This record gives sequence, structure tokens and C-alpha cells, in this order.
Amino acid sequence: MVKIVIIGISFLYPCMFFGGEKTTIHSIHIDGNQAMSSSELLGRMISKERSPYLPSQLSGDVQSLLQLYHQRGYYYTEIRIDSLFFNSESVAVDIFLAIEEGVQATIGTIDIKGSTVFSSEEILQQFETRVGEFLDQETIERDIASLLSTYEKIGYPFISIKVTDISIYNHESSARLRVELLVDEGSKVKINEIQVRGNKETQDQVVVRETRIKLNEDYNHEKVVKIPDRLNRLNIFSSVHDPELYVNATGGGILIEVEEGNTNTFDGVFGYVPSSISGESGVLSGMVDVSMRNLFGTARRLNIHWLRDDRHSQEVALYYREPWLLDYPVNMSGSFFQRQQDTIYVQRTVEIKADFLLTESWSIGGLFNHEVVIPSSQILQSGTQSVLGSRTITSGIEVQFDSRNDLLSPTAGVFYRTDYRVGNKKIFDKDETSTVQKVSLDAELIVGTYPRQVAVLGLHGRQRTSVLNEVSDFYRLGGARTLRGYRENQFRGSRVAWTNVEYRFLLARRSFLFGFFDTGYFFVPGDERFGVVPQQSVKYGYGLGIRLETSLGNIGVSFALGEGDSFNQAKIHIGLVNQF
Repeated sequence: MVKIVIIGISFLYPCMFFGGEKTTIHSIHIDGNQAMSSSELLGRMISKERSPYLPSQLSGDVQSLLQLYHQRGYYYTEIRIDSLFFNSESVAVDIFLAIEEGVQATIGTIDIKGSTVFSSEEILQQFETRVGEFLDQETIERDIASLLSTYEKIGYPFISIKVTDISIYNHESSARLRVELLVDEGSKVKINEIQVRGNKETQDQVVVRETRIKLNEDYNHEKVVKIPDRLNRLNIFSSVHDPELYVNATGGGILIEVEEGNTNTFDGVFGYVPSSISGESGVLSGMVDVSMRNLFGTARRLNIHWLRDDRHSQEVALYYREPWLLDYPVNMSGSFFQRQQDTIYVQRTVEIKADFLLTESWSIGGLFNHEVVIPSSQILQSGTQSVLGSRTITSGIEVQFDSRNDLLSPTAGVFYRTDYRVGNKKIFDKDETSTVQKVSLDAELIVGTYPRQVAVLGLHGRQRTSVLNEVSDFYRLGGARTLRGYRENQFRGSRVAWTNVEYRFLLARRSFLFGFFDTGYFFVPGDERFGVVPQQSVKYGYGLGIRLETSLGNIGVSFALGEGDSFNQAKIHIGLVNQF
């Protein structure tokens, strides 16, 4: 039996410097090659004529040529540095390579021993490595990794596969390659218990259900490695260790060790907007979000939202989510929203949504929305009513994907969400009804560009289509969360879109300096009832900001300018995200 041996030739040489000049390559000569031309081999090398002579690079070129020969079935090939000739001043060198190609061989047999779960024929059908082809190291490694994964999915965590023999034999006057694999399947394991360690407030069942592993289920390595990602999605643990498999008398178990973090968040943003009217003071605006993500240790969630965008307008909202309804991967949620718009109207919205968790990143949901607009009594008494009392009912579907590695300060990942809704709107005073369609899109791409630098690209859009359109129906644009450089909710339209581009310089894990450039678009349809003509516009804003992680929480400050703004018209936003 002849073993394949790959011979790498190393050599020593004196480093030649004369008169401060480095040695360059004058010529490269290759001798002994027949299967491939000298030009093909030279093209594979990084070392070139008139390039600096680097011994380490030349050694790497030899290995590259060996790999090329192996890919063509020449497993006995030897390549050596036959000689080096330096000129009298040692500033130029002629390189001579000698090649002994050996015989070319294709795969003749692939023997698989030790497998009882699958037959050799079943395994070879899944392999990319085939009889009659050349043996490629990367391909055979992929085949072995795929076979390991197949075994691990059906309950064999201790599977091992080794290449026990690669040898050449003669067959009908041609060289063939014999490849032998030895499979050690180990024992099959069923998971009969899951232990959780490190949780103080979070109930064990919350962690166990997120694993999506049922008791007495065959061990599945693919499911086990996804456990940390699934638990981190809850945003209630500061760290999740890799699960550990152990064997007991009746089967096996999984140990999951977690460390709980602060699960309640206070997120506040306060801003100052200079007045556009001479002699009038500016306006203080503000927004507060309080989130409780682990009520009673059950991963139930409650959010409270408050926003004041000008002197006379504000909004409040409540949101509640019940996770894993009846122990199925379905999250039920309900929300209430109310907006007081100046002294014109009050808008109230109730929404119910069910999200089916397809994977740790993908979800699909159905939703129902009921909205009522109540005109102000002052408007009704004045007789110049610009908003009519109405009711809008819609239902629809939502799709979401989220692979961000951190919700507060991600450095990589993608977020995508889109929904479509359809329903009808009824105006009470005129007894009119019209069809309503709504479409929304949110997408965000986070990419690490250089060490400690991150680019964030965001694209957002909203569109409402209906015969009956009123001010209360329009989407709002502008402010710290959409189009920076403008007042909160400064623009409105039945169709709005905005982009956010940020470039961040990381100071710490959740601290960074950033510059940003935002663009925004809004469209207002015409309405003959109120003498409104169609209008649309594109705006942009830009500025600088900083976020710092402190003992009080994550503090952010941004300085934003809108299109045509002077320095004294800048919008300053100060935000605080505190976990408690």
C-alpha cells in the first residue's frame, strides 16, 4: 500500500542587501512540467519578474502550485527550488524551479466502513466527491461535514468520521485512487430533560419553550446551536452561554446557563425647536417610552408611550404582548393609541395582532385595526369643520425579519418589516363609505466597514389609498425618529418615505460618534371639499451626534439642520435610554 505524501520544500538563503537596494527577481524558470504549461504555472504565482524577491512569498507560490497539481489529480507531485543565481551585486536573482509531476490518478473506489444507520450507497448519493473524478480536499471535507450534520440531526451527537486511507493502485494500466472513510456513530441520544441555571426572576419554562425542543425528542445539533440566538431575541438576558449536552442513565439532557440583565427600559428624547415666527419663543418637545419586557418572569411585555410635538398636540399609547399563547409559538398583542391634534380632533386606535414565530428571525402575523376620529366641539360649533367624524376598520398581514446582533447598538444584521392592510372608512355625518388600503415598509442594513466603524442604512415608507382623505388619516414625518433637522411631525401626507444614513465611530460597545444624512418625501392628495390642491415635496436633513453609555443609561445628543437652515435654527435632541 502506497501512502500519498505531500512534500513541501523549505530552504534557507542569505538575505541580500547591497548598497541599500533590495533584491528583485530577474527571471523565473520552470523545468519538468508536462501536464501544464509554464505560462499557466507562472500565472498562478504571485512572485513575478521585476517584483521584489521575498522568500516567504516564493514558498507560498510553491504550495499554490502543489495545490493546483493536486486538483488535476497529480498527488505525487514534488516541486523544489532547484537553484537561485544572484548577480554580482546581489540586487537581482534568477529562480529555477524543478517539478516532478508523478502519475495522474482519478478516484477509483470510495469505501465507507462502520455505518449502520445509512448504507454506503445512500451516503455516496449525497457526496459531491464521485468515482472517476479527481480528489479535492475542500470537497471531501464538505462531504464529511454534511454527513456529520445529517447524523447530528437524528440523535447522534458523538458521531466521528475519519479518513483512514488514501492510496494509489493500478487498474487496467492506469492509476486509480482508493479513499476509505471510517464512521464511528456512537450512541443515539434522546433529550429527556432540560436544565436552566442562572435565572433568578425568569421562569424555567420560559427558557425551555424558547429552545423549541420537546422532551424525549432525538438530539438535534442544529436546534441546540440556535438556542442562544433564540434566547437573546427575548432581550431579557445579558448573556447566554453555549448549551452543554450531558448523558444520564435514561438518555441525555441539555444544560442552559444564562445571566439575567435589566429587563425594563426608559427611553426619553427631549428637544428644542426654534420658532419660525420672529419674537415668538421656541417649543420644547419630548417623547417618553417605558418598556417592561419580563413581567412576572414570563417574558410578557408592556410598553407605555407619550409624545408632545408642539404646544397643543400630544399622543399616548399602550402596548401589551402575551408570548407563546397556549404554549404555541404565537405571540398575541394588543395596543391602544390616542392623539390630540391641536384643538381640531381626537384620534383613537385599537389594534389586535397575532404573530406566528416561524424561526428565531422570521415571523408572520395577522392584525385587526379599529380607528375612530372625533372632531373637537369647538370645530363643530364654528361651522368650519375640516375633519369629519369617522370610523375606519382594517385587517391585514405583516411579515418581519430581524437578524440584528444588538437592538440598542447593532454592529451587524438586517431588519425588515412590511405589512398590508385593507378595510373601509365610514363618515358618520354624510353616511359615506370608501375602501381603504395601507402599505408600510421598514428596512435597515447594518454593516461593519472598518474596525470599530459601522454604516447604517435605513429605508422606510408608508402609503394610504382611499377616495376619502382627511388630515387625521395622514402619516406624519419629521423629528428625531424619522427626518432629523425638522420639527416633530412637521409634514403630513397620504404617502411618505424617508431614508436614514448614519456612519458610526465606535467608542465602546454601546458608545459612538456619528454623522447622518436623512431624506424625506411626502405627498398630499387634492380634496375639492376643502379646496386642497395636490402637493408633494422632498426634504433633507443632516448633522452630528453622540451616544454614550453611562451609569445613568445610554445618553444621546444630536445636532440637526434642515434644508436651508442657518446655525441658529438647528434642532437639538437629547435622549436617555436607561435599563432598570
